[in-house]
Amino acid sequence: MTIFNPSFVVTPEKLFAEKLWRDAELQRTDIAATVSDYPNAEAILVYRQKLRDWPAKNDAGEYANGFPDTRPTLGS
Repeated sequence: MTIFNPSFVVTPEKLFAEKLWRDAELQRTDIAATVSDYPNAEAILVYRQKLRDWPAKNDAGEYANGFPDTRPTLGS
């Protein structure tokens, strides 16, 4: 038996808001991608890749990687 849980529903508004946040984070960290000796550059580049991969869907069309409940974080 499947129980409906409305917290797992991703509305278009939620998706839009999360993508705005992601895009702002990418813009905020743009400098690290262009300056080779930027402090903590490697961790920031890994973080940027996680941002670009988020949100993702699996083959069944379901959101993967914890979306929308988890956002990528720097250093994780």
